[in-house]
Amino acid sequence: MKTKYLQFTETDLRKAGDLIRNGELVAFPTETVYGLGANALDIEAVKRTYAAKGRPVDNPLIVHIHDKSQIYDIASEVSPDAQKVIERVMPAPITVVLPKRDVISGVITAGLPTVAIRMPLSEEARRFLRAASVPVTAPSANLSGRPSPTTWQRVGEDMDGRIAAILCGQPCEVGIESTVLDLSREQPVVLRPGAVSAQFLGELLGKEVNVLTDPTSKVNSPGVRYKHYAPSVPMVLELDDDFDKLRDFYDEKVKEGYNPVLWVRNPLRYGDRNVAAMGVDDKAVAANLFETLRKLEKKYDFIIASFCWRKNSPYDGPAAQGVLDRLLRACGRNVI
Repeated sequence: MKTKYLQFTETDLRKAGDLIRNGELVAFPTETVYGLGANALDIEAVKRTYAAKGRPVDNPLIVHIHDKSQIYDIASEVSPDAQKVIERVMPAPITVVLPKRDVISGVITAGLPTVAIRMPLSEEARRFLRAASVPVTAPSANLSGRPSPTTWQRVGEDMDGRIAAILCGQPCEVGIESTVLDLSREQPVVLRPGAVSAQFLGELLGKEVNVLTDPTSKVNSPGVRYKHYAPSVPMVLELDDDFDKLRDFYDEKVKEGYNPVLWVRNPLRYGDRNVAAMGVDDKAVAANLFETLRKLEKKYDFIIASFCWRKNSPYDGPAAQGVLDRLLRACGRNVI
Protein backbone atom coordinates (compact mmCIF):
# COMPACT_ATOMS: atom_id res chain seq x y z
CA MET A 1 0.00 0.00 0.00
CA LYS A 2 0.99 3.64 -0.29
CA THR A 3 1.73 5.10 3.14
CA LYS A 4 0.50 8.65 3.78
CA TYR A 5 2.72 11.05 5.70
CA LEU A 6 0.41 13.23 7.80
CA GLN A 7 1.09 16.38 9.82
CA PHE A 8 -0.33 17.61 13.12
CA THR A 9 -2.93 19.83 11.50
CA GLU A 10 -6.61 19.52 12.39
CA THR A 11 -7.32 18.23 8.89
CA ASP A 12 -4.66 15.52 9.03
CA LEU A 13 -5.61 14.53 12.58
CA ARG A 14 -9.17 13.98 11.40
CA LYS A 15 -7.80 11.83 8.55
CA ALA A 16 -5.73 9.81 11.03
CA GLY A 17 -8.73 9.30 13.30
CA ASP A 18 -10.88 8.20 10.35
CA LEU A 19 -8.22 5.71 9.29
CA ILE A 20 -8.12 4.17 12.76
CA ARG A 21 -11.89 3.85 12.96
CA ASN A 22 -11.91 2.29 9.48
CA GLY A 23 -9.55 -0.46 10.60
CA GLU A 24 -6.29 0.93 9.22
CA LEU A 25 -2.91 1.25 10.96
CA VAL A 26 -1.43 4.66 11.82
CA ALA A 27 1.98 5.29 13.39
CA PHE A 28 2.13 8.19 15.86
CA PRO A 29 4.62 9.81 18.24
CA THR A 30 4.63 9.44 22.00
CA GLU A 31 7.15 10.67 24.57
CA THR A 32 8.77 7.20 24.63
CA VAL A 33 8.88 5.80 21.07
CA TYR A 34 6.62 5.95 18.01
CA GLY A 35 3.65 3.60 18.30
CA LEU A 36 1.82 1.62 15.63
CA GLY A 37 -1.84 2.37 16.30
CA ALA A 38 -4.91 0.22 15.62
CA ASN A 39 -8.50 0.35 16.86
CA ALA A 40 -8.48 -1.82 20.00
CA LEU A 41 -12.17 -2.60 19.44
CA ASP A 42 -11.54 -3.91 15.89
CA ILE A 43 -9.89 -7.30 16.20
CA GLU A 44 -9.10 -7.59 12.49
CA ALA A 45 -7.22 -4.27 12.69
CA VAL A 46 -5.33 -5.53 15.74
CA LYS A 47 -4.36 -8.70 13.86
CA ARG A 48 -2.98 -6.54 11.05
CA THR A 49 -0.66 -4.93 13.61
CA TYR A 50 0.96 -8.28 14.31
CA ALA A 51 1.28 -8.93 10.58
CA ALA A 52 2.77 -5.50 9.75
CA LYS A 53 5.42 -5.85 12.45
CA GLY A 54 6.03 -9.58 12.12
CA ARG A 55 5.25 -9.68 15.85
CA PRO A 56 4.54 -12.99 17.64
CA VAL A 57 0.84 -13.21 18.51
CA ASP A 58 1.60 -14.34 22.07
CA ASN A 59 3.20 -10.96 22.84
CA PRO A 60 0.53 -8.71 24.44
CA LEU A 61 -0.23 -5.20 23.22
CA ILE A 62 -0.67 -1.97 25.20
CA VAL A 63 -3.99 -0.14 24.93
CA HIS A 64 -3.53 3.64 24.69
CA ILE A 65 -6.05 6.17 25.95
CA HIS A 66 -6.33 9.97 26.05
CA ASP A 67 -8.48 10.33 29.18
CA LYS A 68 -8.26 8.58 32.56
CA SER A 69 -11.97 7.84 32.52
CA GLN A 70 -11.39 5.34 29.69
CA ILE A 71 -9.49 3.08 32.08
CA TYR A 72 -12.72 2.11 33.79
CA ASP A 73 -14.23 1.04 30.44
CA ILE A 74 -11.27 -1.28 29.83
CA ALA A 75 -10.31 -2.60 33.27
CA SER A 76 -12.72 -4.72 35.32
CA GLU A 77 -11.02 -3.85 38.61
CA VAL A 78 -8.92 -0.86 39.69
CA SER A 79 -7.23 -1.43 43.04
CA PRO A 80 -6.37 1.37 45.50
CA ASP A 81 -2.71 1.08 44.41
CA ALA A 82 -3.77 1.42 40.78
CA GLN A 83 -5.96 4.42 41.59
CA LYS A 84 -3.01 6.10 43.29
CA VAL A 85 -0.75 5.59 40.26
CA ILE A 86 -3.48 6.72 37.85
CA GLU A 87 -4.26 9.89 39.79
CA ARG A 88 -0.74 10.91 40.84
CA VAL A 89 1.47 9.72 37.98
CA MET A 90 -0.50 9.46 34.74
CA PRO A 91 -0.18 10.77 32.09
CA ALA A 92 3.42 9.56 32.07
CA PRO A 93 5.76 7.03 30.44
CA ILE A 94 4.11 4.25 32.46
CA THR A 95 1.78 1.37 31.62
CA VAL A 96 -0.42 -0.29 34.23
CA VAL A 97 -1.54 -3.92 34.00
CA LEU A 98 -5.04 -4.53 35.38
CA PRO A 99 -7.77 -7.20 35.12
CA LYS A 100 -9.56 -6.69 31.81
CA ARG A 101 -13.18 -6.29 30.80
CA ASP A 102 -14.66 -8.49 28.08
CA VAL A 103 -14.58 -5.57 25.64
CA ILE A 104 -10.83 -6.22 25.34
CA SER A 105 -10.19 -9.29 23.23
CA GLY A 106 -7.74 -12.01 24.14
CA VAL A 107 -6.08 -11.27 20.80
CA ILE A 108 -4.76 -8.09 22.43
CA THR A 109 -3.77 -9.72 25.73
CA ALA A 110 -2.35 -13.00 24.33
CA GLY A 111 -5.20 -14.82 26.06
CA LEU A 112 -4.40 -13.41 29.49
CA PRO A 113 -7.07 -12.03 31.84
CA THR A 114 -5.17 -8.75 32.22
CA VAL A 115 -4.75 -5.71 29.98
CA ALA A 116 -1.90 -3.20 29.76
CA ILE A 117 -3.14 0.43 29.68
CA ARG A 118 -1.19 3.60 29.00
CA MET A 119 -2.02 7.32 28.87
CA PRO A 120 0.92 9.04 27.13
CA LEU A 121 2.43 12.24 28.46
CA SER A 122 2.97 13.46 24.89
CA GLU A 123 0.39 16.06 23.89
CA GLU A 124 0.80 15.00 20.25
CA ALA A 125 -0.08 11.43 21.20
CA ARG A 126 -3.15 12.51 23.14
CA ARG A 127 -4.32 14.76 20.28
CA PHE A 128 -4.17 11.77 17.96
CA LEU A 129 -5.94 9.51 20.47
CA ARG A 130 -8.71 12.09 20.91
CA ALA A 131 -9.11 12.22 17.13
CA ALA A 132 -9.34 8.43 17.01
CA SER A 133 -12.02 8.50 19.77
CA VAL A 134 -11.48 4.79 20.49
CA PRO A 135 -8.89 2.99 22.60
CA VAL A 136 -5.83 2.27 20.46
CA THR A 137 -3.40 -0.63 20.65
CA ALA A 138 0.12 0.53 19.86
CA PRO A 139 3.33 -1.49 20.01
CA SER A 140 6.46 0.27 18.79
CA ALA A 141 6.23 1.16 15.09
CA ASN A 142 9.12 -0.98 13.86
CA LEU A 143 9.66 -4.45 12.47
CA SER A 144 9.68 -6.90 15.35
CA GLY A 145 13.11 -7.27 16.96
CA ARG A 146 14.55 -4.08 15.48
CA PRO A 147 15.53 -0.96 17.45
CA SER A 148 12.41 1.05 18.24
CA PRO A 149 11.86 4.25 16.22
CA THR A 150 12.04 7.63 17.95
CA THR A 151 11.52 9.76 14.81
CA TRP A 152 9.00 9.52 12.00
CA GLN A 153 11.83 9.01 9.53
CA ARG A 154 12.85 5.78 11.32
CA VAL A 155 9.23 4.62 11.25
CA GLY A 156 9.30 5.09 7.50
CA GLU A 157 12.42 2.91 7.18
CA ASP A 158 10.51 -0.07 8.58
CA MET A 159 6.86 0.65 7.84
CA ASP A 160 6.60 2.54 4.54
CA GLY A 161 4.30 0.51 2.32
CA ARG A 162 3.12 -1.67 5.20
CA ILE A 163 0.69 0.72 6.97
CA ALA A 164 -1.84 3.38 5.98
CA ALA A 165 -0.22 6.46 7.51
CA ILE A 166 2.53 7.94 9.63
CA LEU A 167 1.82 11.02 11.76
CA CYS A 168 5.00 13.09 11.55
CA GLY A 169 5.54 14.60 14.99
CA GLN A 170 8.45 15.55 17.20
CA PRO A 171 11.32 13.20 18.09
CA CYS A 172 10.54 11.22 21.24
CA GLU A 173 12.07 12.79 24.34
CA VAL A 174 12.25 9.76 26.66
CA GLY A 175 13.54 7.38 24.01
CA ILE A 176 12.80 4.00 25.65
CA GLU A 177 9.47 2.27 26.09
CA SER A 178 7.28 2.84 29.12
CA THR A 179 7.67 1.24 32.50
CA VAL A 180 5.16 -1.62 32.74
CA LEU A 181 3.74 -1.97 36.26
CA ASP A 182 1.60 -4.99 37.09
CA LEU A 183 -1.10 -3.89 39.53
CA SER A 184 -3.36 -6.89 38.98
CA ARG A 185 -2.05 -8.56 42.12
CA GLU A 186 -1.47 -7.52 45.71
CA GLN A 187 2.30 -7.16 45.23
CA PRO A 188 3.17 -4.56 42.54
CA VAL A 189 5.77 -5.78 40.06
CA VAL A 190 7.63 -3.88 37.35
CA LEU A 191 7.52 -6.21 34.36
CA ARG A 192 9.51 -3.89 32.11
CA PRO A 193 11.70 -1.07 33.48
CA GLY A 194 11.50 2.36 31.92
CA ALA A 195 11.88 6.03 32.85
CA VAL A 196 9.55 5.73 35.86
CA SER A 197 11.65 3.81 38.38
CA ALA A 198 10.59 1.05 40.77
CA GLN A 199 12.09 3.10 43.61
CA PHE A 200 9.81 6.05 42.82
CA LEU A 201 6.78 3.78 42.59
CA GLY A 202 7.65 2.09 45.86
CA GLU A 203 7.87 5.44 47.61
CA LEU A 204 4.54 6.48 46.11
CA LEU A 205 2.74 3.29 47.13
CA GLY A 206 4.48 2.87 50.47
CA LYS A 207 5.48 -0.71 49.73
CA GLU A 208 8.20 -2.64 47.95
CA VAL A 209 7.86 -2.79 44.18
CA ASN A 210 9.75 -5.74 42.78
CA VAL A 211 11.35 -5.77 39.33
CA LEU A 212 11.00 -8.85 37.17
CA THR A 213 14.49 -10.22 36.61
CA ASP A 214 13.64 -13.29 34.53
CA PRO A 215 11.48 -12.09 31.64
CA THR A 216 11.17 -15.61 30.19
CA SER A 217 9.03 -16.53 33.20
CA LYS A 218 6.23 -14.07 32.39
CA VAL A 219 4.16 -13.25 29.31
CA ASN A 220 1.73 -10.63 30.62
CA SER A 221 3.94 -7.67 29.73
CA PRO A 222 4.45 -6.29 26.25
CA GLY A 223 7.99 -6.26 24.96
CA VAL A 224 9.81 -8.57 27.35
CA ARG A 225 9.52 -12.13 26.08
CA TYR A 226 11.48 -11.97 22.83
CA LYS A 227 14.80 -10.57 21.68
CA HIS A 228 14.26 -6.88 21.00
CA TYR A 229 15.99 -3.78 19.75
CA ALA A 230 18.73 -5.69 17.92
CA PRO A 231 20.90 -3.87 15.38
CA SER A 232 21.67 -5.58 12.08
CA VAL A 233 25.34 -6.11 13.06
CA PRO A 234 26.92 -8.03 15.99
CA MET A 235 26.90 -6.22 19.33
CA VAL A 236 28.42 -6.85 22.75
CA LEU A 237 28.01 -5.04 26.07
CA GLU A 238 30.62 -4.22 28.72
CA LEU A 239 29.42 -3.23 32.19
CA ASP A 240 32.50 -1.93 34.07
CA ASP A 241 33.84 0.90 31.87
CA ASP A 242 37.11 -1.03 31.80
CA PHE A 243 39.38 0.90 29.43
CA ASP A 244 41.88 -1.91 28.89
CA LYS A 245 39.21 -4.52 28.25
CA LEU A 246 37.36 -2.32 25.76
CA ARG A 247 40.51 -1.25 23.95
CA ASP A 248 41.83 -4.80 23.67
CA PHE A 249 38.47 -6.18 22.52
CA TYR A 250 38.24 -3.48 19.86
CA ASP A 251 41.77 -4.22 18.62
CA GLU A 252 41.02 -7.95 18.42
CA LYS A 253 37.97 -7.26 16.28
CA VAL A 254 40.07 -5.12 13.95
CA LYS A 255 42.52 -8.03 13.58
CA GLU A 256 39.60 -10.28 12.72
CA GLY A 257 38.70 -7.96 9.84
CA TYR A 258 35.84 -6.00 11.41
CA ASN A 259 35.28 -2.26 11.29
CA PRO A 260 34.08 -1.90 14.91
CA VAL A 261 32.96 1.06 16.98
CA LEU A 262 33.29 1.76 20.71
CA TRP A 263 30.06 3.20 22.11
CA VAL A 264 31.26 4.66 25.42
CA ARG A 265 30.77 7.51 27.88
CA ASN A 266 34.26 9.02 27.37
CA PRO A 267 35.11 8.54 23.68
CA LEU A 268 38.16 10.85 23.76
CA ARG A 269 40.08 8.27 25.81
CA TYR A 270 40.34 5.89 22.88
CA GLY A 271 42.58 7.83 20.51
CA ASP A 272 41.95 7.36 16.82
CA ARG A 273 39.69 4.31 17.20
CA ASN A 274 36.10 4.53 15.93
CA VAL A 275 34.01 5.90 18.78
CA ALA A 276 30.50 7.12 19.58
CA ALA A 277 29.31 8.94 22.71
CA MET A 278 26.96 6.95 24.93
CA GLY A 279 25.68 10.04 26.79
CA VAL A 280 26.51 12.05 29.90
CA ASP A 281 23.82 10.46 32.11
CA ASP A 282 21.13 7.80 32.02
CA LYS A 283 18.49 10.22 30.72
CA ALA A 284 20.68 11.24 27.79
CA VAL A 285 21.51 7.61 27.01
CA ALA A 286 17.81 6.69 26.98
CA ALA A 287 16.84 9.60 24.74
CA ASN A 288 19.34 8.64 22.05
CA LEU A 289 19.72 4.88 22.50
CA PHE A 290 17.65 3.52 19.62
CA GLU A 291 18.54 6.33 17.22
CA THR A 292 22.25 5.76 17.87
CA LEU A 293 21.88 2.01 17.34
CA ARG A 294 20.32 2.61 13.93
CA LYS A 295 23.05 5.07 12.98
CA LEU A 296 25.90 2.84 14.11
CA GLU A 297 24.64 -0.24 12.27
CA LYS A 298 24.77 1.70 9.00
CA LYS A 299 28.40 2.78 9.47
CA TYR A 300 30.12 -0.07 11.34
CA ASP A 301 29.94 -3.85 11.38
CA PHE A 302 30.50 -4.52 15.10
CA ILE A 303 29.19 -2.49 18.06
CA ILE A 304 31.03 -2.56 21.40
CA ALA A 305 28.87 -0.77 23.97
CA SER A 306 29.78 0.13 27.55
CA PHE A 307 27.25 1.05 30.23
CA CYS A 308 28.52 1.15 33.80
CA TRP A 309 25.65 1.50 36.27
CA ARG A 310 27.06 2.05 39.76
CA LYS A 311 25.56 3.79 42.78
CA ASN A 312 26.14 7.57 42.66
CA SER A 313 27.64 7.33 39.17
CA PRO A 314 26.44 9.58 36.30
CA TYR A 315 24.30 6.68 35.09
CA ASP A 316 22.63 6.10 38.47
CA GLY A 317 19.29 7.72 37.71
CA PRO A 318 15.61 6.79 37.17
CA ALA A 319 16.16 5.53 33.60
CA ALA A 320 19.27 3.43 34.36
CA GLN A 321 17.53 0.10 34.79
CA GLY A 322 15.46 0.66 31.66
CA VAL A 323 18.56 1.54 29.64
CA LEU A 324 20.42 -1.54 30.88
CA ASP A 325 17.43 -3.72 30.02
CA ARG A 326 17.33 -2.40 26.44
CA LEU A 327 21.10 -2.75 25.94
CA LEU A 328 21.08 -6.32 27.22
CA ARG A 329 18.27 -7.23 24.86
CA ALA A 330 19.88 -5.42 21.93
CA CYS A 331 23.08 -7.47 22.30
CA GLY A 332 21.27 -10.71 23.07
CA ARG A 333 22.85 -10.65 26.57
CA ASN A 334 26.30 -11.04 25.02
CA VAL A 335 28.30 -9.41 27.83
CA ILE A 336 32.09 -9.27 27.74
